Amino acid sequence: MHFSKLTGYKSMPLFLTGILLSMGVSPSDAKPATIVYVANAENYTAPQVRYTGRPWVVSQSGYLEGTGKGHRLLGQPAPGAGDFVASLNLGLPRQRRESSIVIDSVSEIVMRSETGDWELRGRFFRAGEKPILVKAPLFKPGKEFTVSIERVANRVRVTAEEKEIYSGICSSEALSSIGLDPGTGVVRLNTFTATGNVAQGARRLFDNSFGMQLRPKPTSSREVFAPVIVREAPTNECSLVTRHDGSMEIYYVTKPASDSISVIASNDGGLTWGEPQVAFPLPGKAYYAVKAVEDRNHDIQLVYHLFGQGAGGYNGRLYEVYHTTKKSTDCKWTMPQLVVPGYVGSIRGLTAMKSGRLLLGVAKAIPGREKAPAEGPDFGLHDTFVFYSDDGGETWLRSPDTLRLELRKKFLTRYGAVEPVMIERLSGGVWMLVRDRGGWLWESQSTDGERWSELQQTRLRSSDSPAELLRLRDGRMVLLINACQNWGDPLSYAAGGREVLQAAISSDDGQTWRGFREVLHETNLVGGGDRGTAYPSAAETPDGKVAVVSGQGYGKHAIFLFDPNWLEQTDVTDDLSTGPIGWTQYGDEHLRVKVLEDGTRALAIPVKSSGLCGASWNFPMRTGGEMALKLRVPAGVTSLKLSLNDHFTRIDDAKAADHAVYTWVLPVNKTPDADWKEVRLKWKEANQGAALAALVKGGQTISLSANRSAVSGVNYLRVEFVGNVDLGEVLIAGLNVKK
Repeated sequence: MHFSKLTGYKSMPLFLTGILLSMGVSPSDAKPATIVYVANAENYTAPQVRYTGRPWVVSQSGYLEGTGKGHRLLGQPAPGAGDFVASLNLGLPRQRRESSIVIDSVSEIVMRSETGDWELRGRFFRAGEKPILVKAPLFKPGKEFTVSIERVANRVRVTAEEKEIYSGICSSEALSSIGLDPGTGVVRLNTFTATGNVAQGARRLFDNSFGMQLRPKPTSSREVFAPVIVREAPTNECSLVTRHDGSMEIYYVTKPASDSISVIASNDGGLTWGEPQVAFPLPGKAYYAVKAVEDRNHDIQLVYHLFGQGAGGYNGRLYEVYHTTKKSTDCKWTMPQLVVPGYVGSIRGLTAMKSGRLLLGVAKAIPGREKAPAEGPDFGLHDTFVFYSDDGGETWLRSPDTLRLELRKKFLTRYGAVEPVMIERLSGGVWMLVRDRGGWLWESQSTDGERWSELQQTRLRSSDSPAELLRLRDGRMVLLINACQNWGDPLSYAAGGREVLQAAISSDDGQTWRGFREVLHETNLVGGGDRGTAYPSAAETPDGKVAVVSGQGYGKHAIFLFDPNWLEQTDVTDDLSTGPIGWTQYGDEHLRVKVLEDGTRALAIPVKSSGLCGASWNFPMRTGGEMALKLRVPAGVTSLKLSLNDHFTRIDDAKAADHAVYTWVLPVNKTPDADWKEVRLKWKEANQGAALAALVKGGQTISLSANRSAVSGVNYLRVEFVGNVDLGEVLIAGLNVKK
C-alpha cells in the first residue's frame, strides 16, 4: 500500500475523519496535529523516528525493515496526553515469530501473523500481571496489514484491518514512546502516522523526564558546579585530552567510514566544541576504541584498533592495537605501528608516567579459550597484559606478568580480565583497575609499570563495565564507575546494567572515596546492542572542572562537565525547583514534579496495578547521617518500602530491596491523600548489624539492623511500592540528608 492510499500530507486522513465523526466531533471543529513518522521510501520523506539499536534499513520495495529484539523504531515525538490515533501499515514476513507495537516504553501489542493470537501487555492497557489475550485476523507472512490504536479519554480501541480486536480502559497520560520492536521476528514498516495531541518538533537528545539531563547548559564554564551536558559526543569510546596550552581535544574513530581518526577541539574549558577535523588516515578499518594522552614532551600518544583476519585472534578475527604519535615539534603524525597483534578488547589503559615511560594495558584474547573448559578453572577468553615504552612509543616491550581472573559465575559472556585502566600514584608506583562481571573491580599494583602483582578484588562495586581514573592538579583523584546491579536478573545486560555513571573523589591516592554521585544517566529508552553511560574518558579543564565524554549508542554518548568540589558535598536538599534532577526511574515511568495548592513542590510517582512502582534518589555517600522527607500515600498502595543502598538498582528489580543495606517496610494505612507522613531515617554506621532508626512522626522509633555492610556508606534512597489500582500518586516532598 502506497502512502498516498492511506493518508495525505495536507488533508486529514479519511480513517481519522470517520473516527472523529463517530466521536460526535466534526473534522472542521477538531484541530489535532498530524505527524508522519514514516512514509513509504518512494515518497522521499525522511522518517521522523529514533532507534534504540541499529537503524532499520530500506528494502527494495520501500519498506523500513527491522530485525533483532530491542532494536526499536520509535516515532518522534510521541503523542501527548489526551486523544490520539496512531496507525501503522506493516508486514510480518516470518512464521512462528512475534513482534510488538510498543506503547509507552513498557506496554506493547504482541503480534503473531500466522495464528492471530495477540497479547496486550503493560500499564497502558491496565493489563496487570497477566496479558490480555485478543484474537486478530490471520495474516500470511509478508502480507501488508494496518493496525490502528485509538484513544478517547481513558478508553482505547485497537483495530487490525478495520476489525476491532480490543476495546477497554487505558491510561490517559502522555506517552513516553510509540513504535515497533522486531522482537524475535522481522518487521517491514510501510507507513506510520499519528494524529492528536502530538508535540511539534523532534525530541531533543538526552531529554529524560528525570535526571541531570534536565539541568540547563551554563553560559560560562566557570558557572559549572553540578554535572551538565554540553553536547552530544561524536561517537562511542572517544578519548579526551587537555593539552599543555589549555586547549582540549577529543579523538575518535571517524564514523561510519572507520578509515581515519578525527578530532574536535575546545578553547573555552569544554563548554563549546569546534567542527570535526580528520587527524590522520588509517591503513585499514578501525573499531570504536581510541585512547590518547599527552606526554611530558607535549607529544600526543594515541592507540586504536584495526580490524584484521588470520590466526592468533578470536574465531579468525583480529582487533590489533596500533600506535601513532603527534610530535609537538612539527605537529605531524607518525606512521601507524602495530604494537599488540591478535584480538584485543576495548582499549582503556594508556598512561604517560612522570619518568617519560608510556604504559599500555590491554586485554588480549587467548586462542583455545573460546569455550569454557570441560573441567578445571575457567579464566574466560582474555588475559590482561601491560606493554611499556621508554622512547616515546617507537619500541614497546611486554611485561612478563599475565593477569587473569577465574570466572566464578555463569553468564552470557566469558570476557575474563578485561579493559584495564591505570594511574600513577603520588607516592610512586602505578595502580590498575580491571573490569569483571562479578560485581566488583579488581586491582593490581606495580612499582614501575614493568612487573605487576596478581589481581585482587577491590571494594569498588561495579557492573560488567570499565572504570576511569583522573589525577587533578591539586593531587586529588577522581573515579568514574558504573556502580549498578540487577539482583532480579543476574543475566541482564552488562551483568547489572549501565543506566547511571557515578563519580567519586579521593584525597589519599585512592585509599578512601567520597561522593559516588550520579554524573550521567541513560536516556529512558533502552534497546539492544551496546548502550548506556559506560566507557568514560575524563580530563581536567584549565579552570579546574572535570570534563568527561562517555556513553554508548545514538542519543546516549555525551560530553559533560562538573566541578570536582561538587563531589565533596555532604549535606544536600532536593527542592525540586528544576525538576527531578537527583532522581531516576528506570523500570518504571511517568515520574514528575507536582506543584500543590499551597505551593509545595512534590515528586509524584504514579500508582499502577502491575509490577513495582517507584524511583531512586542519589545523594553523597555517607557512613552515617540523617534523612528527612514527607510522604503522601494514596489508598491504592498496598505495600511501600524505603531502602538505603550503596549502589544503583532499577525499580523493576524485585530483589533489590532484599540486597539493600537497609530496607524498611512502612505501615500503609488507607488514609486520605491530604495526610502527610513525616519520615526520619538516622544511621551511625552502615555496617552489618548496625542500626537504622526509622520514625514516622507521631509513632514510635523502629530500629532496623543492616542486612549487610556497605562499601563506603550509603548513597541511594530507593522508594518502592505496589498498588492495586491504576490511579493516584505517591508524593514525596521536603527531602534532605545531613550529618
